Amino acid sequence: MKRLTIIFLFLLIILPAAAMAKGKMHTKTLPDQECYECHGSQMQVWQDGKHGLMGVKCVVCHGSTDKNFIAKPDIYKCRGCHSEKVADVEKSPLLKQKTCFVCHTPHSVESKFHKKGGK
Repeated sequence: MKRLTIIFLFLLIILPAAAMAKGKMHTKTLPDQECYECHGSQMQVWQDGKHGLMGVKCVVCHGSTDKNFIAKPDIYKCRGCHSEKVADVEKSPLLKQKTCFVCHTPHSVESKFHKKGGK
């Protein structure tokens, strides 16, 4: 019986915690809770950038806080508007990590290296 209790506790506590650590789950939120309540600084950076000014919301990249949440979105979330750039990254033998964030900072999506055209 004690062994069964330990297994149950493992399944109930450890597995969800491990999934959250890997970015597979978001902590539980209230139905009317907004992203800025916990992620105000990231949201401000996003909203001040090109994507935020165009009205792109957090859920476009991260999904909702339920089962489809993605802490670190992959490049394919960008394909809808940036298909040519995604195709370039897919072809690149130099980029082992197929993500926009090798070259761009998360949330501001500014280049980490130089301005467009090297200027």
